[in-house]
Amino acid sequence: MEITIEHVVNELKGILPEDRVVINMTVRELHSKDESYHVSSLPDVVVFPKTTEEVSAIMKIAIQHGTAVVPFGVGSSLEGHVIPYEKGITMDFSLMNKILEIRENDFLVRVQPGVTRSQLNKELKKYGLFFSVDPGADATLGGMAATNASGTTAVKYGVMRDQVRDLEVVLADGVVIHTGNLAAKSSSGYHLNGIFVGSEGTLGCFTELTLKVYGIPEHVMAARASFPTINDAVEAVINILQAGIPIARIELVDELSMKQVNHYNETSYREEPTLFLEFHGNEAGLKQ
Repeated sequence: MEITIEHVVNELKGILPEDRVVINMTVRELHSKDESYHVSSLPDVVVFPKTTEEVSAIMKIAIQHGTAVVPFGVGSSLEGHVIPYEKGITMDFSLMNKILEIRENDFLVRVQPGVTRSQLNKELKKYGLFFSVDPGADATLGGMAATNASGTTAVKYGVMRDQVRDLEVVLADGVVIHTGNLAAKSSSGYHLNGIFVGSEGTLGCFTELTLKVYGIPEHVMAARASFPTINDAVEAVINILQAGIPIARIELVDELSMKQVNHYNETSYREEPTLFLEFHGNEAGLKQ
Protein backbone atom coordinates (compact mmCIF):
# COMPACT_ATOMS: atom_id res chain seq x y z
CA MET A 1 0.00 0.00 0.00
CA GLU A 2 1.36 3.41 -0.94
CA ILE A 3 1.77 5.67 2.07
CA THR A 4 0.93 9.32 1.41
CA ILE A 5 2.47 12.25 3.26
CA GLU A 6 -1.01 12.94 4.67
CA HIS A 7 -0.85 9.57 6.41
CA VAL A 8 2.58 10.44 7.85
CA VAL A 9 1.29 13.83 9.03
CA ASN A 10 -1.65 12.17 10.78
CA GLU A 11 0.71 9.79 12.58
CA LEU A 12 2.90 12.71 13.63
CA LYS A 13 -0.18 14.45 15.06
CA GLY A 14 -0.72 11.35 17.14
CA ILE A 15 2.54 11.92 19.04
CA LEU A 16 2.80 15.74 18.97
CA PRO A 17 0.24 18.49 19.59
CA GLU A 18 -1.24 19.73 16.31
CA ASP A 19 0.38 23.16 16.68
CA ARG A 20 3.80 21.47 16.51
CA VAL A 21 3.07 19.56 13.29
CA VAL A 22 2.91 22.31 10.69
CA ILE A 23 1.99 22.12 7.01
CA ASN A 24 1.41 25.88 6.69
CA MET A 25 3.05 27.15 3.49
CA THR A 26 4.74 30.11 5.18
CA VAL A 27 6.45 27.89 7.76
CA ARG A 28 7.43 25.37 5.10
CA GLU A 29 8.95 28.14 2.98
CA LEU A 30 10.99 29.36 5.96
CA HIS A 31 12.44 25.85 6.22
CA SER A 32 13.06 25.41 2.50
CA LYS A 33 16.36 27.33 2.43
CA ASP A 34 19.29 28.60 4.43
CA GLU A 35 21.64 31.57 3.92
CA SER A 36 23.30 29.97 0.89
CA TYR A 37 22.66 30.57 -2.82
CA HIS A 38 21.39 27.00 -3.35
CA VAL A 39 17.95 26.34 -4.81
CA SER A 40 15.27 26.01 -2.14
CA SER A 41 13.05 22.95 -1.66
CA LEU A 42 9.86 22.73 0.40
CA PRO A 43 9.53 20.10 3.12
CA ASP A 44 6.18 18.35 3.28
CA VAL A 45 5.81 19.04 6.98
CA VAL A 46 7.73 20.83 9.76
CA VAL A 47 7.72 19.37 13.28
CA PHE A 48 8.83 21.03 16.51
CA PRO A 49 9.89 18.46 19.15
CA LYS A 50 10.55 19.41 22.77
CA THR A 51 12.10 16.20 24.15
CA THR A 52 14.40 13.37 23.17
CA GLU A 53 11.46 10.99 23.43
CA GLU A 54 9.52 13.01 20.86
CA VAL A 55 12.49 13.05 18.48
CA SER A 56 12.75 9.28 18.83
CA ALA A 57 9.05 8.82 18.10
CA ILE A 58 9.29 11.05 15.01
CA MET A 59 12.24 9.05 13.68
CA LYS A 60 10.38 5.77 14.19
CA ILE A 61 7.47 7.05 12.10
CA ALA A 62 9.84 8.35 9.43
CA ILE A 63 11.79 5.10 9.06
CA GLN A 64 8.59 3.04 9.03
CA HIS A 65 7.37 4.96 5.98
CA GLY A 66 10.70 5.73 4.31
CA THR A 67 10.28 9.47 4.85
CA ALA A 68 13.33 11.73 4.77
CA VAL A 69 14.15 13.81 7.86
CA VAL A 70 16.27 16.98 7.91
CA PRO A 71 17.29 18.54 11.27
CA PHE A 72 17.00 22.35 11.36
CA GLY A 73 18.53 24.85 13.81
CA VAL A 74 18.26 28.49 12.75
CA GLY A 75 19.07 28.04 9.06
CA SER A 76 22.32 30.03 9.19
CA SER A 77 24.24 27.56 7.03
CA LEU A 78 26.00 28.92 3.96
CA GLU A 79 26.29 25.50 2.31
CA GLY A 80 22.75 24.18 1.88
CA HIS A 81 22.87 21.75 4.81
CA VAL A 82 19.23 22.16 5.84
CA ILE A 83 17.54 22.27 2.43
CA PRO A 84 15.20 19.22 2.22
CA TYR A 85 15.73 18.11 -1.37
CA GLU A 86 13.97 14.82 -0.60
CA LYS A 87 11.06 16.80 0.93
CA GLY A 88 9.65 14.79 3.84
CA ILE A 89 10.01 16.03 7.43
CA THR A 90 12.01 19.02 8.60
CA MET A 91 12.67 18.73 12.33
CA ASP A 92 13.03 22.21 13.85
CA PHE A 93 14.90 22.16 17.18
CA SER A 94 14.10 25.74 18.20
CA LEU A 95 11.92 24.56 21.11
CA MET A 96 14.73 22.37 22.49
CA ASN A 97 16.65 25.41 23.69
CA LYS A 98 17.40 24.79 27.35
CA ILE A 99 20.77 25.04 29.08
CA LEU A 100 20.41 21.91 31.20
CA GLU A 101 23.52 22.03 33.39
CA ILE A 102 26.58 24.19 34.01
CA ARG A 103 29.39 22.33 35.77
CA GLU A 104 31.62 25.33 36.43
CA ASN A 105 34.24 23.37 38.39
CA ASP A 106 34.54 20.86 35.54
CA PHE A 107 34.41 23.51 32.79
CA LEU A 108 31.52 21.63 31.17
CA VAL A 109 27.99 22.49 30.09
CA ARG A 110 25.10 20.30 28.99
CA VAL A 111 22.66 21.86 26.54
CA GLN A 112 19.85 21.04 24.17
CA PRO A 113 20.61 21.45 20.45
CA GLY A 114 18.51 24.58 19.92
CA VAL A 115 20.61 26.69 22.30
CA THR A 116 22.49 29.36 20.35
CA ARG A 117 26.09 30.38 20.85
CA SER A 118 25.20 33.86 22.13
CA GLN A 119 22.50 32.46 24.44
CA LEU A 120 25.03 30.12 26.02
CA ASN A 121 27.73 32.76 26.39
CA LYS A 122 25.29 35.18 27.99
CA GLU A 123 24.56 32.61 30.69
CA LEU A 124 28.18 31.46 31.06
CA LYS A 125 29.34 35.03 31.68
CA LYS A 126 27.67 34.85 35.12
CA TYR A 127 30.18 32.12 36.00
CA GLY A 128 33.25 33.76 34.46
CA LEU A 129 33.19 31.26 31.59
CA PHE A 130 32.72 31.33 27.82
CA PHE A 131 32.24 28.95 24.90
CA SER A 132 35.08 29.37 22.44
CA VAL A 133 33.88 28.39 18.96
CA ASP A 134 32.84 31.48 17.00
CA PRO A 135 31.75 30.80 13.41
CA GLY A 136 30.43 34.34 12.99
CA ALA A 137 26.74 33.49 12.70
CA ASP A 138 24.70 33.03 15.89
CA ALA A 139 24.13 29.39 15.05
CA THR A 140 22.63 26.72 17.28
CA LEU A 141 25.05 24.44 19.08
CA GLY A 142 23.39 21.41 17.54
CA GLY A 143 23.99 22.81 14.08
CA MET A 144 27.55 23.76 14.97
CA ALA A 145 28.25 20.19 16.09
CA ALA A 146 26.56 18.74 13.01
CA THR A 147 28.83 20.78 10.73
CA ASN A 148 31.97 20.72 12.91
CA ALA A 149 31.87 24.51 12.95
CA SER A 150 35.06 26.49 13.21
CA GLY A 151 35.95 30.16 13.34
CA THR A 152 38.66 32.69 14.06
CA THR A 153 39.35 31.27 17.55
CA ALA A 154 40.35 27.84 16.19
CA VAL A 155 44.05 28.77 16.32
CA LYS A 156 43.93 28.62 20.15
CA TYR A 157 40.85 26.66 21.17
CA GLY A 158 40.26 24.32 18.24
CA VAL A 159 37.08 23.58 16.30
CA MET A 160 33.72 22.17 17.40
CA ARG A 161 34.96 18.58 17.42
CA ASP A 162 37.54 19.56 20.06
CA GLN A 163 34.83 20.90 22.40
CA VAL A 164 32.40 17.96 22.40
CA ARG A 165 32.68 15.63 25.38
CA ASP A 166 29.42 13.74 24.80
CA LEU A 167 26.41 13.73 22.48
CA GLU A 168 22.98 12.26 23.01
CA VAL A 169 21.91 11.10 19.55
CA VAL A 170 18.68 9.70 18.17
CA LEU A 171 19.55 7.32 15.34
CA ALA A 172 17.48 6.78 12.19
CA ASP A 173 15.52 3.93 13.81
CA GLY A 174 14.70 5.98 16.92
CA VAL A 175 17.31 4.34 19.17
CA VAL A 176 18.96 6.79 21.60
CA ILE A 177 22.71 6.53 22.22
CA HIS A 178 25.49 8.48 23.92
CA THR A 179 28.75 8.95 22.05
CA GLY A 180 31.11 9.84 24.89
CA ASN A 181 31.40 10.52 28.62
CA LEU A 182 32.48 13.28 30.99
CA ALA A 183 36.09 12.15 31.32
CA ALA A 184 38.73 14.51 29.95
CA LYS A 185 40.68 11.49 28.71
CA SER A 186 39.31 8.01 28.11
CA SER A 187 40.59 5.04 26.10
CA SER A 188 37.39 3.09 26.67
CA GLY A 189 35.50 2.26 23.49
CA TYR A 190 35.42 3.86 20.07
CA HIS A 191 35.79 7.61 19.52
CA LEU A 192 32.20 8.10 18.44
CA ASN A 193 32.28 11.86 19.00
CA GLY A 194 34.68 12.14 16.10
CA ILE A 195 32.29 10.23 13.85
CA PHE A 196 29.11 12.10 14.71
CA VAL A 197 30.50 15.65 14.92
CA GLY A 198 30.55 16.89 11.35
CA SER A 199 28.15 14.21 10.09
CA GLU A 200 25.68 16.91 8.97
CA GLY A 201 22.56 15.04 10.06
CA THR A 202 23.37 11.88 8.11
CA LEU A 203 23.89 9.64 11.16
CA GLY A 204 21.25 10.92 13.56
CA CYS A 205 19.72 13.89 15.37
CA PHE A 206 21.56 15.43 18.33
CA THR A 207 19.27 16.00 21.32
CA GLU A 208 21.83 16.90 24.01
CA LEU A 209 25.43 18.09 23.90
CA THR A 210 28.03 18.17 26.67
CA LEU A 211 30.66 20.76 25.78
CA LYS A 212 33.92 22.14 27.11
CA VAL A 213 34.01 25.78 28.17
CA TYR A 214 36.82 28.09 29.27
CA GLY A 215 37.54 30.83 31.75
CA ILE A 216 37.05 34.36 30.43
CA PRO A 217 40.57 35.77 29.88
CA GLU A 218 41.77 38.48 32.24
CA HIS A 219 42.73 40.76 29.37
CA VAL A 220 42.09 40.85 25.63
CA MET A 221 44.16 42.78 23.10
CA ALA A 222 43.48 43.18 19.38
CA ALA A 223 45.82 44.02 16.52
CA ARG A 224 45.66 44.62 12.77
CA ALA A 225 48.53 44.24 10.31
CA SER A 226 48.64 44.80 6.54
CA PHE A 227 50.99 43.07 4.08
CA PRO A 228 51.96 43.51 0.42
CA THR A 229 50.90 39.95 -0.48
CA ILE A 230 48.95 37.05 0.98
CA ASN A 231 52.16 35.00 1.09
CA ASP A 232 53.74 37.67 3.31
CA ALA A 233 50.75 37.54 5.65
CA VAL A 234 50.88 33.74 5.85
CA GLU A 235 54.62 33.84 6.53
CA ALA A 236 54.01 36.29 9.38
CA VAL A 237 51.47 33.92 10.95
CA ILE A 238 53.93 31.04 10.74
CA ASN A 239 56.62 33.12 12.43
CA ILE A 240 54.23 34.22 15.18
CA LEU A 241 53.20 30.64 15.94
CA GLN A 242 56.77 29.36 15.85
CA ALA A 243 57.75 32.09 18.31
CA GLY A 244 55.18 30.75 20.77
CA ILE A 245 53.15 33.96 20.88
CA PRO A 246 49.71 32.97 22.27
CA ILE A 247 47.28 34.08 19.56
CA ALA A 248 43.63 33.56 20.55
CA ARG A 249 41.98 34.64 17.32
CA ILE A 250 43.24 35.28 13.81
CA GLU A 251 41.67 36.02 10.45
CA LEU A 252 43.23 36.71 7.06
CA VAL A 253 41.26 39.11 4.86
CA ASP A 254 42.32 39.65 1.25
CA GLU A 255 42.46 43.02 -0.51
CA LEU A 256 39.07 42.66 -2.23
CA SER A 257 37.39 41.91 1.08
CA MET A 258 39.14 44.88 2.71
CA LYS A 259 37.74 47.06 -0.05
CA GLN A 260 34.24 45.84 0.80
CA VAL A 261 34.88 46.41 4.51
CA ASN A 262 35.78 50.03 3.80
CA HIS A 263 32.75 50.46 1.57
CA TYR A 264 30.33 48.96 4.09
CA ASN A 265 31.73 50.58 7.24
CA GLU A 266 32.90 53.83 5.62
CA THR A 267 36.42 53.18 6.94
CA SER A 268 39.77 53.83 5.31
CA TYR A 269 41.81 50.70 6.06
CA ARG A 270 44.62 49.89 3.66
CA GLU A 271 43.19 47.69 0.92
CA GLU A 272 45.87 45.03 1.20
CA PRO A 273 45.97 41.49 2.61
CA THR A 274 45.32 42.07 6.31
CA LEU A 275 45.58 40.03 9.48
CA PHE A 276 43.16 40.67 12.33
CA LEU A 277 44.51 39.17 15.56
CA GLU A 278 43.39 38.86 19.16
CA PHE A 279 45.51 37.93 22.17
CA HIS A 280 44.28 36.59 25.52
CA GLY A 281 46.21 36.58 28.79
CA ASN A 282 47.13 38.68 31.80
CA GLU A 283 48.00 42.36 31.55
CA ALA A 284 51.75 41.91 32.00
CA GLY A 285 51.97 39.15 29.42
CA LEU A 286 50.06 41.11 26.80
CA LYS A 287 52.21 44.19 27.31
CA GLN A 288 55.30 42.11 26.59
